[in-house]
Amino acid sequence: MSTHIIPDLVDNSDVSGRRLADVLSDALQMADAPALWVATAYFNLDGFETLGAALEKVEELRLLLGTEQEQEFVLTYRLTQELERHFALVHPESQQKVERWAAFLKEARVQVRRYKPREHGRILHGKMYLIQNVPGLGGLGIVGSSNFTGAGLNTNLELNAVLKQHSATAQLQQWYERLWQDAEDYKAALLEMLEQFTRPLSPYEVYLKVIYEAYRDRLESDLSERDGKPSPIALADFQRDGYHAAREILEQYGGVLIADSVGLGKTYLALRLLDDYAYQQRRTALVICPAALRDTVWKPLLEQHAIPHRIESMEQMSRGDLDLDDLSQYAVIVVDESHNFRNPGANRWRNLFELLRNADPEQTRLILLTATPVNNSVYDLYHQIRLITRDQKDFFQIAGIENLEGYFRKAAEQRESLYELLEAVSVRRSRAFIRKHYPNATIDGKPIQFPERHIHSVQYDLQQVYGGHLYQRVARTIEELNLAPYQLDAYRKEVVQSRLCLFGEEWAQIEHALRRSGMNDEQIRTFRFELGGQAALADLMRVLYLKRLESSVEAFRNSLRHQLQFQQRFLQTLQQGKLLSSRDYRRMLMLESDDEEEPSEDLQALLNTLQPVDASKYDLGVVQMAVQDDINKLQSLLNDLNQLAPQNDAKVNTLVQLLQNELCGEKVLIFSYYKDTARMLYEELQQRLPGTEIALVDSDVKLEERRRIVQRFAPKANRSMLPPGEREVQILIATDALSEGQNLQDARIIINYDLHWNPVRMVQRIGRIDRIGSPHARIEVYNFIPEDALESLLGLMQRLLDKLGQINSTVGLDASVLGEAPNPMDFNTLKRIAQGDDQVLDELEQEGELSVGEFLMEDLMMYLKELGEEHLGRIPLGRGTAKYAEKPEQVGFFAAFRHTRTERHYWLFQREEGTLETARLSAIRPVRSKPDTPHVPLPPSEQIEQKLQQLRAELVKRLNQQVYHAQELPKVQRQIVRWLQALPSSALRNELLGYFRDALPATDLSALRTLWREIRPLKTPEVLRRLKAFADSHPHPVTSVPRLEETTKDDLECVAWMWLLPREGFRQTAAMQENQAGS
Repeated sequence: MSTHIIPDLVDNSDVSGRRLADVLSDALQMADAPALWVATAYFNLDGFETLGAALEKVEELRLLLGTEQEQEFVLTYRLTQELERHFALVHPESQQKVERWAAFLKEARVQVRRYKPREHGRILHGKMYLIQNVPGLGGLGIVGSSNFTGAGLNTNLELNAVLKQHSATAQLQQWYERLWQDAEDYKAALLEMLEQFTRPLSPYEVYLKVIYEAYRDRLESDLSERDGKPSPIALADFQRDGYHAAREILEQYGGVLIADSVGLGKTYLALRLLDDYAYQQRRTALVICPAALRDTVWKPLLEQHAIPHRIESMEQMSRGDLDLDDLSQYAVIVVDESHNFRNPGANRWRNLFELLRNADPEQTRLILLTATPVNNSVYDLYHQIRLITRDQKDFFQIAGIENLEGYFRKAAEQRESLYELLEAVSVRRSRAFIRKHYPNATIDGKPIQFPERHIHSVQYDLQQVYGGHLYQRVARTIEELNLAPYQLDAYRKEVVQSRLCLFGEEWAQIEHALRRSGMNDEQIRTFRFELGGQAALADLMRVLYLKRLESSVEAFRNSLRHQLQFQQRFLQTLQQGKLLSSRDYRRMLMLESDDEEEPSEDLQALLNTLQPVDASKYDLGVVQMAVQDDINKLQSLLNDLNQLAPQNDAKVNTLVQLLQNELCGEKVLIFSYYKDTARMLYEELQQRLPGTEIALVDSDVKLEERRRIVQRFAPKANRSMLPPGEREVQILIATDALSEGQNLQDARIIINYDLHWNPVRMVQRIGRIDRIGSPHARIEVYNFIPEDALESLLGLMQRLLDKLGQINSTVGLDASVLGEAPNPMDFNTLKRIAQGDDQVLDELEQEGELSVGEFLMEDLMMYLKELGEEHLGRIPLGRGTAKYAEKPEQVGFFAAFRHTRTERHYWLFQREEGTLETARLSAIRPVRSKPDTPHVPLPPSEQIEQKLQQLRAELVKRLNQQVYHAQELPKVQRQIVRWLQALPSSALRNELLGYFRDALPATDLSALRTLWREIRPLKTPEVLRRLKAFADSHPHPVTSVPRLEETTKDDLECVAWMWLLPREGFRQTAAMQENQAGS
């Protein structure tokens, strides 16, 4: 462009020669050793990029920065935000662009100053460009509206006047020089800002940046600033953090699981939420809790804080005639000790589910409280979460969980998979975490003390308890019992005649015999499952006998007596040519159960309710021989056991010596799983420790009496005054009927009289005395261990569990059946308890509380405690680093993305061979780094951009697949839908199609399957009528689920990335393995 055709006005219009970028570039190219002076309110690197090569000729560049707003200069913030957006959205060549122009700005010929509006009382709003040494002109000035940005130079519709006269450009030069002299240097600040995008990051910084961005909303703990509403409910700082997180979850999902460790004040956290959702909104809360906590914990607290409420005990929730309509009007429901709602077959679970399925999700909030959401398996947690989801399998779609049931099937094999769910719906902090990261926690200004916990092993001789010879015979007899009434289908004529192993390779021959007898395939499958369940039931009885054998002679003797009476009655019925149905014998387990939270049914009442079955299908002679054999063995054992007296019991004597010596004068809490054992101990200690105040709590002790005993045992913790003349209880003997949540921290000693076949129970028991407000520096836990017989007991138990495993692999057992058996993984824990390993307590807490992924928050808290969060906050989004992988399988590329609309974080790890890990915890484990983990040179930036773009595209595809994924229907619903689709269109048919195309809760499927079998042979109008009646009586649960919407690539910001490169040795090892495989 020659000087004579330089336009007089520049507006970035489509008219040729009217773009400011072109005018400046051409003028700079024509000029001889040009100088470029710029005054602009704002600039970005796209301004430099637009002029590109033309700036290389510039001998001097002056950049004078002003502001468009009467406030503190915010240029660097705006520029940082813009650059960060480029990095986060993986714009091509973002890294190269920043590095290129940062290097340019460092050159001596480039000067940057900013005008100081507050010092001069006015702002610099003008935009100006002055080029010196333009041929034919000398100077060329441009004054107008264009900022020195990509848009200002190129695309915005601007208006700029071009000054060519010498006098005009001379005045412009004077004006600029005057302002330049009044401005302050800003080059160093600008380069410092750009350094955030160019300096190498350590792997430790990138790892923490990923976690920080995911958790930063939870780091704020100032209650008064966050919610602005005063509350009389004082919380410790860690409780306030939990309260904020819980409230956020409640607002998003309508339900929350609060699973902090035992004794950390979950009740007060829930109370603070009730203050919000009940008191502040002038609505009524429903609290469901163990009966023992109704009057001792919840009622006083709710009345003290004037929260409108109704309290229902879990026992009341178990009633078959519970009026659910009467409970339907409550705005918020708290379920304390919610792990007691882990069995969907129990009345209490079904009643609560039905109450919730019909509740308005926009108005009703559900708060689940438990320190141990998992007692036996992850399905304990699943059935509690179902109360929040109302059985909608894609309820947590927005959290990346497409099908909740399938998600838990995976979690049963790999517990870490639960991280996404737990992050979405739970508040959970272990005791160790709180102690470490909130060491100065206070409530109402008073410091909180967390006692040290120590476990001790109390050895006793089990063989001496029974006598060596008798113990061996007892153990052998338990294994040899036939227990025919529990597995009647094993005595069907076809099975007895085959004389084959029921569970193994010979099953096919039994199946052939059953088919010859007239069974079809479906009947055979049902029979096989029933047969497996019955065999498992018999083995579970043996498991319970082993547990009671270790507990006490009294508990074991009573179990055998119950079994003898049962089999004698069974034999009498059999001799009349009748059989009782083994399907109902599961209820017999309640008589021997280790769950002593509710009273057992009377044996005679149980027997009277059992229904007879068709005796003609069974070989009654073989059944009679098996039953008579058991009766003889049981009678013989009982005769010998009746000779044993408590005063000669080695285990009881060991307890008495411990109480008289080492624990003399201490307040002691003694636990047993079994009422028979607890009552025997109470009677013995009353006789042997005269003058000591001893009390007993089991399921037969009425609630009011339990409350009085608790207050006498722990008057300080329960703020109660004893009546004149009444003494404090010194030794309290209890079963687990002494409910969780009790405040018993006046004591510091717990004795567990039985082996912990479920060690999580030990954590629950310790929580009775290890609570906020404990006055003790140490808590001592004594565990009775049969040192001589521990290995033999575990061996017997393992053989029974192996049999259960074989049955399960053959027929597939119900999870609730397997849940009643000990977990072999707990056997090693038992041995560590026997060795007095204190660390096992923290590990058990983490397992029972599911402290999955807690290490992430712990790593972050450790960093923030030492260095604060400012540094992490200043690391821009979209940055990354590289390091050497620690293991060959960790070679790959990691990327963290944040969805800008849902705020959901996604962590992806693509292994070198191409497989993609999307489970967040598994994805980030290879990335976890230490402060001294070195970074290594980065691969070319275009390769990094390509990786990020590929992973972002894959994530977009997967998220959109979830949006459009059709919900999978249960088989019976698919059958009904196909049948309805074959009918002519009608209002009723179309209504039913709409109903059955939406998956029903699992609680309704059994009734639907039964109905469908009954009505399929009927005529169409009657089938439609019956289906309509079912639909009317089983409405779909109403849920308010956050739904995913279609995602685009611009919805996903890159938080950070890391390339994990192979070490040299990895390649050599892989090559050697390949060669070995080839040879």
